[in-house]
Amino acid sequence: MAAVTWVCPIGGCPVRQGRPGSCPDDLVQLVRERTEPEEPVADPAPGAAGEGDAAPPTGLALDCPWGQLIDIPAEDLEIGRSSPAFRGRGIDPYDQVSRVHARLSWQHGRLTVVDLDSANGTYVDGVKLIPGEPAVLRPGQQLRLGLDVPCKIVQLNEFGEPV
Repeated sequence: MAAVTWVCPIGGCPVRQGRPGSCPDDLVQLVRERTEPEEPVADPAPGAAGEGDAAPPTGLALDCPWGQLIDIPAEDLEIGRSSPAFRGRGIDPYDQVSRVHARLSWQHGRLTVVDLDSANGTYVDGVKLIPGEPAVLRPGQQLRLGLDVPCKIVQLNEFGEPV
């Protein structure tokens, strides 16, 4: 079994260590570095159920600024002021979030976000997304809805707690 190395997800940061934690330079959660080459995953035969999709990983959540932790399910999750995940849970004072703002989904085993043509934009680590085009999300990254709702993508342990 190969040793696990934890690295800062911010490009160019040199922080690497042998245990999980946070980067003292960038104040973000460290992510696990892949030490073994990834084996290619064969797509199922055309017409097969779930064509081209790997099983979604589990254990990721959205850490919202009002203290809510939203588990990211295997099926699509639309987020915004009118979404069941946000409604009545602290989103009300944030007026830059559209009713249906963005969609989180799993594509080929990776978590992606798509801006649903929101009024004030969706950002990943400060970069504005092009509406309708998916962007990959990883633990430690910040997903911002409009200019006033920064949510962090967090990895959860086996007890459902952020690591």
